[in-house]
Amino acid sequence: MFALADAVWKFAQTDGVTPSPLASVWVLRLSECLPYHRGRNRGLSVAVAVSGLKRVSLCDKQIINDTGHVIAFHGDTAYSAYVEGSPAEPYLAIKLQLPPELIAQTLVRLSETHADVSSPANGALIACEPLDDGLAASLLRLLTAFQDPADCHVLAPLCLQEICYRILRSNAFGVLRSMVGATDERLVKALRYIEAHAAKPDLTVAEIASEVALSPSHFAHGFTALFGQSPLQYRKQVRLDRARQQLLTSNTSVARAAEAAGYASTSHFTRDFKSAFGLAPRQYTETLHSPRQNDG
Repeated sequence: MFALADAVWKFAQTDGVTPSPLASVWVLRLSECLPYHRGRNRGLSVAVAVSGLKRVSLCDKQIINDTGHVIAFHGDTAYSAYVEGSPAEPYLAIKLQLPPELIAQTLVRLSETHADVSSPANGALIACEPLDDGLAASLLRLLTAFQDPADCHVLAPLCLQEICYRILRSNAFGVLRSMVGATDERLVKALRYIEAHAAKPDLTVAEIASEVALSPSHFAHGFTALFGQSPLQYRKQVRLDRARQQLLTSNTSVARAAEAAGYASTSHFTRDFKSAFGLAPRQYTETLHSPRQNDG
């Protein structure tokens, strides 16, 4: 745990969000006590605190994310939170938003092993558990991979796969594993269809459902239950991530990236981008392109 905490401290640049080369991973540091309201969780979110704490209120539950614990929850759900931090002991956490396609691949492989892990009686897809050595080690390897461009390209995605596996293997997510069934391959096919046609302006749920031979209602419900976000929310995620890649790898303007992502309004694109990645587009690219301090 100490090595992971040290790596997170070194990775965090300033208060607020410090993005990583992977869109689904970032570090959050807050040095004061304040309400921290994100609005809605979508997909499978993970946070591991190494300093300070955050009180999360979700439905009728309150969970404390503090040092040495991992909090994970899945689904399209409104929540609120209160952070307790100070300059001497800020709330500092590594945060992950696990991609739906990675969840799908991991669930399918897990179902093939017939692993027998009990499910929570209430079926709630939220958990806060002690951080075990296996997950801590995989998170540390992920942060270490970001330090080298080749490691980041080759090893970081493998580390993310291991992290996803360890989260889904936990007792708390037995319910999610039990949802893998005969329609799962169709839902994975739907993911691929959305990715291939994300730029299509008139893409509809009915069109995607027809492509995978499911009724629109059955498809939309199954997709959202398994991946934690609706088909059209996933389409937005795909478009935003492609815009993010374009901004990072070229000198394109924010306006052109917004247009390429299918946005008629640059301000609307900027709001959605900040909601997805924690920073406005230009600030995001400047943060990732700036040299990091290395304290050894």
